[in-house]
Amino acid sequence: MFRLFHNATVHAMNPATGWTPQAQWHSHDMPHPDAILTSDDRIVAVGDYQRLKDLAPLGTERTDLGGTYVLPGMGDGHIHSAMYSRSLIEPDMRHCTSLESALEVLRPFVERGMADESITWIFGGQWNVNAWDVPELPDRHALDTVAPDIPVALGSLDWHTLWLNSKALQELGLDRNVKDPDGGEFVRDEHGELTGVIREAAAIPIRDGLMQSDVSGNIDDYLPLGQRELLKRGITSIHDIDGADCLYAYQKLRERGELDIRIHKVLRQEQVHDFIRRGIRTASGDEWISIGPLKLFADGALGSHTCHMSEAWPGTENHGMTVTSPHELEHWIGLAASAGIATAVHAIGDQATTEVLDAFAKSQSIARVFGLRQRVEHAQYMKRSDVPRFRELGVTASMQPMHCTADIPMNDFLAERDLVAYGWNSLREAGAELVFGSDGPVEDPNPFQGIHAAITRTRDGAPEGGWQPHERLPRAETVYYYTHAVARASYEENLKGCLAPGMLADFVSVDRDIFSEDAEVVKDTVVEATVVGAQIRYQRAD
Repeated sequence: MFRLFHNATVHAMNPATGWTPQAQWHSHDMPHPDAILTSDDRIVAVGDYQRLKDLAPLGTERTDLGGTYVLPGMGDGHIHSAMYSRSLIEPDMRHCTSLESALEVLRPFVERGMADESITWIFGGQWNVNAWDVPELPDRHALDTVAPDIPVALGSLDWHTLWLNSKALQELGLDRNVKDPDGGEFVRDEHGELTGVIREAAAIPIRDGLMQSDVSGNIDDYLPLGQRELLKRGITSIHDIDGADCLYAYQKLRERGELDIRIHKVLRQEQVHDFIRRGIRTASGDEWISIGPLKLFADGALGSHTCHMSEAWPGTENHGMTVTSPHELEHWIGLAASAGIATAVHAIGDQATTEVLDAFAKSQSIARVFGLRQRVEHAQYMKRSDVPRFRELGVTASMQPMHCTADIPMNDFLAERDLVAYGWNSLREAGAELVFGSDGPVEDPNPFQGIHAAITRTRDGAPEGGWQPHERLPRAETVYYYTHAVARASYEENLKGCLAPGMLADFVSVDRDIFSEDAEVVKDTVVEATVVGAQIRYQRAD
C-alpha cells in the first residue's frame, strides 16, 4: 500500500544529500522537503509534495501532517523497558525530599495491597537519598511502620540499591547469616543485623529474580503501557536492557500484531550460554526484534556511591565497588566475542572504565573478525588518557545526557580531580562513536529532554551557561546520537536513522523545529504523531 505524508517540514538527515552531523550549518537555513511517499513499510521518496503526488500511483492514501516538523524516529540506546512500564503503575518516590514523604507515597499502595489478595508484593521506589533533607540510608524499620504485613522491595533511583522491609527479608530467607557476595553488600547495623538495604551484586539478582517472578504481576499486561508512553515521546526503536521475560513478552506482542516499536534486545549472563549453544549472534533477528550484546557490570552507580573510582570519595576510604573483576570481564567478553556476540559493559567510575577498555583490548582481534561493536554503558567518568582509547579500540560510548544534569548536585567531589565527566564533546572530538539513551526508568525516556540536556548541560535553568560547558554538544550531532547512531549501534544504519528511499518509514512529527527554536524550549517539544513502518502508531488527541 502506498501512502503520501505531506504538509510538513521534513528534516531527512540523509547523508546522501550532503547532511553530516558535523556540518557547520543551521538546518533551518536549508531548503526542506515537505512530503514522504511510502510503500508498505518503506520510504519510496522524500521531496516536494507536488512532485511526489504526481509520482504516487492511483489509490495512494494521503495523510496531512498539519504543518508540523518531521524527524527520523527517535531511538533510545539504553532503556529498561519492563522496569519502565512497571514504574507507571508503582510508587514513584523520585520527587520525595524526605524519608517521611517517601513513606507517604508508599502508604496508599500498601492499603491497596492489603485489600487485594492478588497483590502479594509491592515494588517501585526510585527513591533518591541524596535529595532528602537528611541524606541517610533508610532501613527496614521505617518501612515496617507503613507495611508490617506485606513484603516491600523498593529500588533506589539508579536501581543499584534495594530497600526491603522485614516481611520481604523473611520471604527471601535473608538474615544476619547471609554472606556478602563479591561486588555486593547486605548492609548491617552495629549489631550485625540486616538493615534491609542491599547493594549491587547482592541486590541485582534479587531485583531481577523478583521482577521476573509471578509475584511481580504479568509483564504481558504492563509492557503495552510502556510501549504507548514511548510512542508518545516519539521513540520508534529501543535497546532494551531487561531480562529474558521482556524478550518473550515482546515476541508475544508481535505474534498478536501489537508490537509497535522496534527492539534490539540486550542479553543477560543467564541467557548467553543458551544463545551460544543455539548459534544466535549479535544482530541476528529482523527489523522488529534483533539480538543485541551481552550486558555485564563492571561497577555500581554514582547515587549509591558504588561506582569504582581511582580515588576514594572525599573524606572516606570508599573507592566504590568492583562488581565484576577484570579477570572475569576478560573471560566473559572473550567468550561472547568468540561466539559472535558483542558485549556492553556498565561502567560509571573512571577506574571501572579503564578496566573495561583493558578487557576489550584483550579480545579486540576476535571482535573485529565478527565486526562486533563493543560498548561501554554510561561511561560517566574517565581518565583523560582513556578518551582516545574508545576510537582506538572501536568501542562505542553509550551515554545518557539526563544523567549529567540530574547528577550536577553530586559532582562537587570532582572539583579537585582531573577527570572527564560526561565527556560527550571530548569523546566526539577524539573520533569516538556515541549513542544516546535514557536509562529509563531512572530518567524519563523523553529524547527531547535528553537533547536539551546535551546542548545546554543544565536542569531547571541551572547552572547558568551549563555545567562544564565545554562538553556541550552541537544540536545536529545530538539529534544524530538519538537517531542514526542508535541504528548504527544495532547494526541497522542501512535500515533506519534517516529518511531516505529504501529506509524503513519510521519518523516522528513534532510541534516545533528543534533546530531553530531556543535551546531552552527544546525540552518542551510535543509529539503530534509517531509513525513506525508507515503506520501511525500514536497520534496526539486534539
